[in-house]
Amino acid sequence: MTVRRMKTYSGENGYVYQYYFLESKPQRRLWAPSGIAFLFQVTGDRKNFFVAEVLLEETAWKTWEKMHGRPLVEQEKYAAAKMALFRAFDESSRPEDLLHIRVKASNIEDLLAPLRLDE
Repeated sequence: MTVRRMKTYSGENGYVYQYYFLESKPQRRLWAPSGIAFLFQVTGDRKNFFVAEVLLEETAWKTWEKMHGRPLVEQEKYAAAKMALFRAFDESSRPEDLLHIRVKASNIEDLLAPLRLDE
């Protein structure tokens, strides 16, 4: 039996979210970007839970790797997804805004910058 630790995040918008990580899985679709889907169980009121999917697009991590000259390890890919989740918590005011979050080539650098991965 897996015991999951519920974590709390206070968004900049005043909402307090609770969440925990469910799983990650490769995502390959013909009609959408490929990558890794990170799934989080989320609630904003401790009553209604939903699954937030953060898709780390393959083009995003490949772009980051090309710019930094090294591969992103699995923990860093998870960190990119979690930072995207936190940004969504900060910017959204509705739970439906959190259902499908994307880490793209255009935002991965900003998401990972606070972690100072190159130092």
